[in-house]
Amino acid sequence: MSSNIKKVIATIAIAATVTGCGSGQMAQTRLIKQVTDGVEAQTDEIRLRNVKVIKTSTGSGVLIGTLVNWSDTSDQITSVTINNQPAIYTAKSSELLRNKPITFVGDIANADAYIQTLDKEPGYRIPVTFTFASAAPVTLDTLIVNGDGIYEVLNRYNQVATTAIPQEAN
Repeated sequence: MSSNIKKVIATIAIAATVTGCGSGQMAQTRLIKQVTDGVEAQTDEIRLRNVKVIKTSTGSGVLIGTLVNWSDTSDQITSVTINNQPAIYTAKSSELLRNKPITFVGDIANADAYIQTLDKEPGYRIPVTFTFASAAPVTLDTLIVNGDGIYEVLNRYNQVATTAIPQEAN
């Protein structure tokens, strides 16, 4: 009878090891946070959420994402780069006040950042870098999403002001 108990214990131990159940609360698959196409990051008390780049039908790259400052001390966005290119950036205000989000694209958009030519295809990842007046710069490995479906029409902040003007019109 004791050999049967040993076999059962050995079988349970092997099953837990093989299936990964022995990893407990710190299992690598449990620690994955990304639940959307967007990526997340943090620098000091500034949270960057759901950051991604949409490749439009014209070939431009439009930034989507939200930044929230959790600190009582305000900060300011000083620049944005997309795929190592300076983004064309406009905002109602670049100041990051506590719990006053800066949102790129959407019904509550209060900022816009884009590059006119994105030479990578949807599905690839590119660097997007935010620099701040006080907080350390942060670079995200950001997914490029195709500008169709829910991303075909983007509700952008001040889009008319950021539309490229052909050179002959100047």
